[in-house]
Amino acid sequence: MSRELRIGKLISLMESHGLQDIVLVSPENIEYYTGVETVADATLLLHATRGGGVSIYVPLLEYYRYRDSLPGEVEVYAYSKTLKPSDARIVEKDYREILKEIIDKSSKIGIDKPLQDTPIQQETHSDRVVDISGDVWKHRMIKDEEEIEAIREAVDITIKGIKTIQDNISEGVTEAELAGFFEERVRREGVKKYAFDPIIAFKPGNSYPHILPGSKKLGRRDLVLIDVGVKYRGRCSDLTRMVTWGRPTPDERRSLEAVEEALWESIDSIYPGIKAGDVAEKAVKKLEKYGLHERFIHGLGHGIGIAVHEPPYLRLGSSTLLEPGMVFTIEPGVYFNGRYGVRMEEDVLVTRKGVRVLSRRLKPLLTL
Repeated sequence: MSRELRIGKLISLMESHGLQDIVLVSPENIEYYTGVETVADATLLLHATRGGGVSIYVPLLEYYRYRDSLPGEVEVYAYSKTLKPSDARIVEKDYREILKEIIDKSSKIGIDKPLQDTPIQQETHSDRVVDISGDVWKHRMIKDEEEIEAIREAVDITIKGIKTIQDNISEGVTEAELAGFFEERVRREGVKKYAFDPIIAFKPGNSYPHILPGSKKLGRRDLVLIDVGVKYRGRCSDLTRMVTWGRPTPDERRSLEAVEEALWESIDSIYPGIKAGDVAEKAVKKLEKYGLHERFIHGLGHGIGIAVHEPPYLRLGSSTLLEPGMVFTIEPGVYFNGRYGVRMEEDVLVTRKGVRVLSRRLKPLLTL
């Protein structure tokens, strides 16, 4: 979907909610509608008016990149009270002043974050401000064909990186070294940033769901947890694979079997209209049959897109209905503190007919 069509969605929101203006302050949301990737923790503001005009306000150091990336479609301004290059469109106000001025002048304005999360006091403007964050999330949750293709490419690149890790697993290798092999491989595919810091964990570090790779060396009989993802063409991937090194113990084999069964039973249950919580329940019930459900200490999955964690969230009790175009992870896991952990994760797309596993060409359990 083109930038023009995505911005058209914002204009439609104004019409459906009777708004005069919309202000976006979340960098991720601004990235979604403009297509310009957020590079640093810049404080940005996108302003759309009922008449169709769209402006973005950025720090001066980001001005030229946004101006060159948005030719003629969005008015780009730099906010700066001190530095004022002659070739830049400068607004001599700070971020807070710009936001307050837009809100003060609007009869009814939609914003993508509650006012208490912005530099503006809520009590002053609450009667004229509408929270449109739910509407924005609905836009972001349903991926168009361009986004799906970018995610599929990100998944394919991630699989190449995992295979490189697999090829370099050997006696004495460290977690950090394997992370380096992954990073080098995906950079050669044109990846500019990772979706998150790679997680490469041997026993017992993989008993923690989140841990950074360190100097731990591969043991004689070990389990290697690989949880990695990239951001490619503005969209993320997120995959987890388990690699056995040597013969697993009977207890470990049982956990690997249980998690893989929970993975595929959950995926096979997905269809348009099912509640996200019902899919999560499938995984819990499967692990319960093995007596392992208490070791499953996180949600079953999360959406991926601009960010690596975004709605929909697949967790017990969630009433979100899964719809065609949603892309998310399915990642059951069990963790035995101080001993080992097992997690397997696929990236899936909901289709009109059911579900498509975007990462299916690499098995979740790999043996060496």
